[in-house]
Amino acid sequence: MRVLVFAAALYLLTPGHPDILLSGVPLGQTGAFLLITVLLAWAWTRHVAVRVPPSLIRLLGVAIAVKFAIALTVPHTGWLAAYYANDQLKPPVRRSLDFQIPGATRIDRQLSFVDTQFPVHFYNEQGFNFGLRREATEPFSVLWRGYVEPDEPLRLAAEARGPLEVSVDGVTIEGPPTIAPGKHVIEVRYRKAKEIEGAAHVRPLDAGGQPRPWAIGEVTPHEVPKSQRTVARWLAPVGWLAHAVALVAFVLGAWPVLSARAREIASLPIIEKAHHYVAPVVILGLSLQGLWKTRHLVGNVWSLTGGDDWLAFEMQARDAMLNGWMMQSDVARGLGEPFIVYPGYSYFLVGVHWLTGESMAGAILANFVMLALATVLVHATAVRFTSKLGALIAVAWLLALQQMDFVRYYTVTLLSENLYFVLVALTIYALVRFCARGSMAWIVCGGLAAGAAAATRPTMMLFMPIAAIVAALAMFTARRYMRALVAPALLAICFMMAIAPITYRNYVMSRKIVLVTEGQAPTFINYNLPTSDPEANLKYVQAFRGSNSSAARILLQILLDHPGETLRNWGIKAGFGLGMVHWMGSGTPHPELALTSLFYLVALVFVRSARTLPALLVHGFILTHLVTLLLTMPSNYGYRMVLSMYILMVIFAGALVAQFLERRSWSRASTVAPA
Repeated sequence: MRVLVFAAALYLLTPGHPDILLSGVPLGQTGAFLLITVLLAWAWTRHVAVRVPPSLIRLLGVAIAVKFAIALTVPHTGWLAAYYANDQLKPPVRRSLDFQIPGATRIDRQLSFVDTQFPVHFYNEQGFNFGLRREATEPFSVLWRGYVEPDEPLRLAAEARGPLEVSVDGVTIEGPPTIAPGKHVIEVRYRKAKEIEGAAHVRPLDAGGQPRPWAIGEVTPHEVPKSQRTVARWLAPVGWLAHAVALVAFVLGAWPVLSARAREIASLPIIEKAHHYVAPVVILGLSLQGLWKTRHLVGNVWSLTGGDDWLAFEMQARDAMLNGWMMQSDVARGLGEPFIVYPGYSYFLVGVHWLTGESMAGAILANFVMLALATVLVHATAVRFTSKLGALIAVAWLLALQQMDFVRYYTVTLLSENLYFVLVALTIYALVRFCARGSMAWIVCGGLAAGAAAATRPTMMLFMPIAAIVAALAMFTARRYMRALVAPALLAICFMMAIAPITYRNYVMSRKIVLVTEGQAPTFINYNLPTSDPEANLKYVQAFRGSNSSAARILLQILLDHPGETLRNWGIKAGFGLGMVHWMGSGTPHPELALTSLFYLVALVFVRSARTLPALLVHGFILTHLVTLLLTMPSNYGYRMVLSMYILMVIFAGALVAQFLERRSWSRASTVAPA
């Protein structure tokens, strides 16, 4: 099965016919979902000892070879497009993440666009951090160039909202263009003014005089022999046939393995059986939901609102892809600044855009996949603290919270929590596994995951001392004294290794040693200034010396000077974090969050596993995360900042419910008289 999955994944990644679906990287939304499905099939059946017929793997190999051969043979169909962020066709030409073409932006398969269909993704780059719907409010212009070689006169229909100029072989055409048989180059210039929704169409007419799409090979971005145009047209069905062969080979090879896996667990009790289906159901379900939620983004641009975090993340990601991983844009090394926005999620978006393409559809789909992976990791952690019933209740509880609180607002946009959830879940899972087994591989995994999490959200840094202490105590109580000494050090080393590239980047760009970002410490003061004495606030701000220790001293002074107001402010923030969202300006209570917090707190008393040493990892993260909420403004962008705690709270909330149900069931069984 492993070889079959590798071959199927390779098929999806291999370049193919550029004018049909699944033409290689970027995979697009559909290809990404198929890759997820293939990898999930392997993960679910990796222990099944059923041999896949070699003939099917060879058949997939043939499909890969055919697909790659087509890619080497077939030229692109479409128009070479140069986009400009002005209505004068004035350089510089904007660049695309999907194409690397000197002097041009991309290749447009059809020249037919309305409003958001124009691929002006560059409006999410540095320099455009303002407003919203910039594809409509801001001007742009495009120069399209295409080469044709019709056998008969080719009539075109050209229309636009704004100035549109069509020239054939350098001669501007007035009225409906008609192209004579033979080789010609067509240039189309379109200028969209400010504050209008763009529209431009240049399409061939059919025999009945109706516009139709450009056929494969009919127009090309570069001059190609007529034979290659014919080859491009005739090899399209061959490309679809290769897709069909690959699909059949994978299904025929994977079906017996999947069936064997299903038979393995068919005779298990229903709770045990459900336990084995958690991963495939959750991952496929949330991935399908991601496909549905992003359907409107396919083929459309989404210019993110200026001044918001989601645009900052996307700007950094595009900067990294276009100008190198240091995100230096046009700033010379040594003259730049350290990161202000935490870069972890931006680097994640780099990988997502590379795999799925420039459209935001792939990025939002990836958010759903990360949410699914976090849920699976929470389930895997829960089974180490409670029964399988408790773990299933935790998963169901978390899925319900996701639909009510995660998905509707935060999973459907670019926010770092979408990545942070899975990194938190992986960190806790790895450290819990280390406490149970003492394997240093798990401490390495936990340290690396925690470092990646700290690069995504700052909360993880405060948790790391607790993680190191718990890891040492776990080994000490197991009488593995050497590991008790080594584990905290290795955890710290792996944590620093994960963030070292970011620290290096900060130093190279700014000549400052900054671990991840600069500029967070002042917010700890600004968000805790007393409102009862505004005139005194200036002394607190002026006393700040730029370091976290300076911020801590000032916070302590604020507490001593204004104890009542500070504690009241922190109490409101703590209540907000525990589910009383309406305490900080939101008129909508969220009882599902408050109920989760209540069950979690009750579980600390009544669930024995909640008071074990490994459970301190869960509690330590929740506590440190809650403390960071007190230091900041947790109501920023609604209540998204509090949600990281809830993916772990459900572990013991579910354990509490399961304990009640199991004791009630046992009590009923013990009172049944024998027949």
